[in-house]
Amino acid sequence: MKSFLNINTISKKFLLILMSVAIVSTVSVTLIFSAYELTSAKREQIESLESVSNMLSPNITAALLFDDQDAIQELIEPVLSRSDIVLVSVANLDGSVLAESTAPNIDKTTLTQTSNITNVITPLILDNQRYGELSIIADDSYIHDRIQFYSKFLLLLLLSTFAVSLFLSLVLRRIFLGPILYLAEIAQKITTSNDYSLRAKEQSKDEIGQLATCFNSMLDTIEQRENLLESQVKLRTKELENANIQLHEFAYQDGLTDLPNRRYFYKKLQSLIDIKNMKFALIFIDLDGFKEVNDTLGHDYGDLLLHQVAKRLRGCVRSNDTVARLGGDEFTLIIEGVNDVERASEIAQKVKNNLMQCISIKGAQVHVTGSIGLTFFPADGQSVEDLVKHADQAMYLSKNKGRNRYEFFSYAIEEQAIEKRRILEEIRIAIKEKQFVLYYQPIFDLDGINVTKTEALIRWQHPQKGLLGPNEFIPLAEQNGLIEDIGNWVRKQAIDDAAHWYQLTGKIMQVSVNTSPLQIDQTGKWVDEWILACNQVGLPRDTMIIEVTENTLMDPNSPVQQQMQRLNHHGIDIAIDDFGVGYSSLAYLQRLDIDILKIDRSFINHIETNENSVALVRAIITMAHHLQVKVVAEGVETKGQHMLLQQLSCDYLQGYLFAKPMTAKDFTQIYIKPLTAQAAP
Repeated sequence: MKSFLNINTISKKFLLILMSVAIVSTVSVTLIFSAYELTSAKREQIESLESVSNMLSPNITAALLFDDQDAIQELIEPVLSRSDIVLVSVANLDGSVLAESTAPNIDKTTLTQTSNITNVITPLILDNQRYGELSIIADDSYIHDRIQFYSKFLLLLLLSTFAVSLFLSLVLRRIFLGPILYLAEIAQKITTSNDYSLRAKEQSKDEIGQLATCFNSMLDTIEQRENLLESQVKLRTKELENANIQLHEFAYQDGLTDLPNRRYFYKKLQSLIDIKNMKFALIFIDLDGFKEVNDTLGHDYGDLLLHQVAKRLRGCVRSNDTVARLGGDEFTLIIEGVNDVERASEIAQKVKNNLMQCISIKGAQVHVTGSIGLTFFPADGQSVEDLVKHADQAMYLSKNKGRNRYEFFSYAIEEQAIEKRRILEEIRIAIKEKQFVLYYQPIFDLDGINVTKTEALIRWQHPQKGLLGPNEFIPLAEQNGLIEDIGNWVRKQAIDDAAHWYQLTGKIMQVSVNTSPLQIDQTGKWVDEWILACNQVGLPRDTMIIEVTENTLMDPNSPVQQQMQRLNHHGIDIAIDDFGVGYSSLAYLQRLDIDILKIDRSFINHIETNENSVALVRAIITMAHHLQVKVVAEGVETKGQHMLLQQLSCDYLQGYLFAKPMTAKDFTQIYIKPLTAQAAP
């Protein structure tokens, strides 16, 4: 429609274009013609001057031979009769001017500085010998006269062209643009009134009339399309609104539980912090037992469980409070307006009780609990990072205290976390700088005299704290993925010490090494490394004893039992440490070829005063002997305990009564060198 509304402007442009084309064409031809004429005039002037020079040169050459300067002067003066020639001169071979003639009103000194001159120089030659040269200088008056003539002619041509083009433009405008202007007027009315019922009349049967018919047909189409477009726009607007709502949900809503997601949680937390005088409680919840549901029932059950947990959590808080899922089995609650321990405890207890209730999923009864951590704004942190960190620390404290409970954040927790990070860094340094040492505690036979076995006990020679026992760093190393490096070092050191003793005596001193289940992999690499290490130093494999706890062997399908069987098959003995306080099932004793049971010191401590302890120790020893398994009593500290164990036929004894853990050097001097000395004779 806008093209029709601007038809008057188009008509004016049409006239202007038509006239411009005519004028531009005329000017272009004029310029080309003028350039041609200018070039031609210049060429004709030069040819004319050369012709004059060629006619004069023979006579001037003859006069020059006879040194007749007057004759030369008479010959060149008539040349100045031409209006454009301003200077004629004759010079000899030395460049000296012999004759010269200048037109009136010509300043010879400025003539050479003028750019609009033509200089024709003709050598004076006779019998192929040059005697001088003739110079004729002309100005551009000849060319200027030609230009004036053609300028007048071209100006007249341009005026004529302009008049003719104007006349033709007006005639063509009337013929061709009149009907179009009519269509433009109709289009203007339609545009102003939005009345698409108006139609243009056909004023002729030619192409312009067909244009009017097409114009009316176009109006019909536009009217139909406008109605259709209006309905589509309404539909598209509705779709965009729905899409915007969905995008917002995808960005800020957890697709599994329909709760706000991590992004929304952090945004909400920041918005509350930015509100002046705001106070709220932040609660972190981590489900206990969720992994077992996934592993035993499958991830579909786990997803449904999370959905049910989300419903229960929403039921524990008000509508204006925020329940969000951070990911996995972690949930958060933001309780606005609450910053006292009593009210927060009520909410945490309610959450705990609701989570403990049995959840039915596809007919299966599922039980989970929650480890809950609480923190307050602004008391426990002024930023999102601090609040989240402190709530997370409180939640992990509840996990460490047994789970299914809630704990409040305190700065003592943070100090513990900082201390934990510091110790971890020191452990990494200790591994790198080899600060660990192995101590050995002898294992005696029943009479308490002979030593054929010893237990390798790791110690940390801390640069500031001195000698540290394993309980101060091994659990932390296991939790943070450092136990493998420590275990590799223990294996190498224990095998090197055992090999050294074997070389000194030619006899086996069995070395018992405690092993973390986290070191034992399913692929068998750990077992292969033990076998390879023994072979590299030429050590009999039954020199080494691998100690594991009962709980390590509780799952018959675990890689631990499978790798223990491989160890046993390759000749490395297996010992069960702390026997009697772990897993109650003894089925693994039938499946595994156990070599040694080590009775936990908690039983030995009370055998002098508690008949039940004596009965338990007797039962363990009797059972072990029936299974062809040797028994070591740990923690023997009194002679009374020693005598009772002798009566119970215990095989080996270990404890402070006989010897404390000692360095490898001391162990060698006390228990290895005497054997070497005996073997010397």
